[in-house]
Amino acid sequence: MTAGIVSTTLTSPVWVIKTRFMTQSVRTPHRYNSVMEAFTMIARHEGIRGFYKGLGPSLIGPETASVLMASAVSKMIASTATYPHEVIRTRLQNQVIQPFKYNGVLHAIKIIMYEEGVHGFYKGMATNLLRTVPASAVTIFTSLRL
Repeated sequence: MTAGIVSTTLTSPVWVIKTRFMTQSVRTPHRYNSVMEAFTMIARHEGIRGFYKGLGPSLIGPETASVLMASAVSKMIASTATYPHEVIRTRLQNQVIQPFKYNGVLHAIKIIMYEEGVHGFYKGMATNLLRTVPASAVTIFTSLRL
């Protein structure tokens, strides 16, 4: 989302110039003949703000449902991809009585895979998703609206 905001902000001058070219006609009071002329004229007559006209609506353009869905899906994908790391970290941290079952990260991976299969790396993930996905979606949505 941050990349989208940065990209939209950085490319706004290009879109303003493109829009001006697309909407000019023979009846337009001033017609730009080149990109450089458009850039110069906007800068001279409207200042830097002229290049960012319409930026606000561009940044908040996605509908609420779309934003919530996109953030929820992205959080689910990220959580699914990183959850095995969380399982391994948790199991290593929960070892309090010696002899320890796991002697390190690679050993933990080997033991979990041998004893529980791939499923072992995703134990508790549904509960985690129920907790993190709505929180992430609301956070992203509210940060877009601020």
